[in-house]
Amino acid sequence: MTSLFGRLSNFYFWYFAFVGAFAPFFSLYLQRRGFAPLEIAVLLGISPTLRILVPFFWAWLADHWGHKYKLLRIFAFISPVLFAFMIAKGSFSSVAGVLIIWGLLWSGILPIAEALCVEALGEEISIYGRVRVWGSIGFILVVVSGGYLFEWLDVLYLDWIICALLVIILGAVLMLPRDNELSARPNEVAQPIFFLKDQRIIALMVCFFIMQFAHGAYNAFFSIFVVDLGHSKSTVGWLWAIAVIAEIFIFLWMPRLFKRFSINDFFLFCFSLGLFFLVALINIKFWYRFSYVFYLIIIALLIYVDFFGLSALGAKRWINFYFFNIQPSELMKV
Repeated sequence: MTSLFGRLSNFYFWYFAFVGAFAPFFSLYLQRRGFAPLEIAVLLGISPTLRILVPFFWAWLADHWGHKYKLLRIFAFISPVLFAFMIAKGSFSSVAGVLIIWGLLWSGILPIAEALCVEALGEEISIYGRVRVWGSIGFILVVVSGGYLFEWLDVLYLDWIICALLVIILGAVLMLPRDNELSARPNEVAQPIFFLKDQRIIALMVCFFIMQFAHGAYNAFFSIFVVDLGHSKSTVGWLWAIAVIAEIFIFLWMPRLFKRFSINDFFLFCFSLGLFFLVALINIKFWYRFSYVFYLIIIALLIYVDFFGLSALGAKRWINFYFFNIQPSELMKV
């Protein structure tokens, strides 16, 4: 298990080291190449857009073919070659074309690697957090060192750095467990459309959509925003690293947290905390201006709960939103 732990941890370390170079600094790289904000937004939106559906196809192919490792190796071989075309410094359309073709393959690497990791760990799945935490460490080391590096090195060299990291990831993939090393299990082919009939899955996907939507502007323009405020690129690196440092603590404490709280409780806490900060950031004048609108919405909810609400302990007070319940009478008190 020690050897397996090292091989899996090594992959996560270098994969998220790549993310630590790409996510914080690629927007600065595109800005340095002279692209307009709208062009940067489009280019940075290509990869998330591809990740909506493409991983389903790669997962289906991996299930049918039955060779996750071979498919992963193909992706890892081709990815640095494709991204190398970025060095050519082409136009917006050529860069978009490179990112689309590269993204089609790259979007399948992590999902398949995760599936391979779960199968490889088998009954030792409880140590997944300890394996995955090395990804966070890789991210922090690269994003912080990258911030200091780009203080004296032109950010245009980022494409070379990313290509080098992709080659290292190829080496890490070659060290992963092969298909014949995985625990034998029936090759069940999942049909995603069936999962979409489950309301819990739909609710979970809605949560993911909201999370990604909320982070869209952050992921695309936060680094540019910080630099435009006059801060250094090393500051950019540290600001990105702070969030991941918090993530490390969560990974380490996750087994203890799940002993005391359910996953549903954890989701609700995170969602509520995010909503709390969102409301706190909105100017109080906004709430005054639209107070009557909110008042009418809550009245509509009170009427709705009278006809379609959930009943408990002899009272009908709640509305079911699949992953949590709302009590409109409490909103009216606000």
